[in-house]
Amino acid sequence: MDIIKKIKKLKPLPMDNHISSFVSSDTNDRINIRYYFDKESGHLFARVVFGEKAQGPPGHAHGGAIASALDESMGAAAWMNGFTAMTAKLEVNYYKALKLGTEAFIEIWVDRNSEKKVWLKGRIQAGDETVYAESKGLFILQSKERFQSMGEIPEDMFNKLK
Repeated sequence: MDIIKKIKKLKPLPMDNHISSFVSSDTNDRINIRYYFDKESGHLFARVVFGEKAQGPPGHAHGGAIASALDESMGAAAWMNGFTAMTAKLEVNYYKALKLGTEAFIEIWVDRNSEKKVWLKGRIQAGDETVYAESKGLFILQSKERFQSMGEIPEDMFNKLK
């Protein structure tokens, strides 16, 4: 089943109470991203559009902007699957330049996990399944107290975990 059909079956995740990040924005000039989570498969999906302030090569998304969107999506997928984790290593392979203003789609999934680590994989692609980039990442599990020691984190963030 193609990614657009998968996303259409899901409700967007509420973003009103999330902590603002470098990536997530409701402006259209940088990175506009909307998340969806499939509880059954554990896959996180996103619709993403890179605006003019996310430009790298003329008229195309910057590789760092793409990596940032994949990193945030991987972290969100880890959390949505019950793993409070932070990025330790992120690898991105780029295959095709992504034009600014193009609606693209992200899919992220947990590849495997251990007692202290979780590995995720993902990709950003067009609706026709053209793959712009693929990613894999290693995330290190953190305690709730560790996250709270870094700053103010709403208690409901931990309560919403799978």
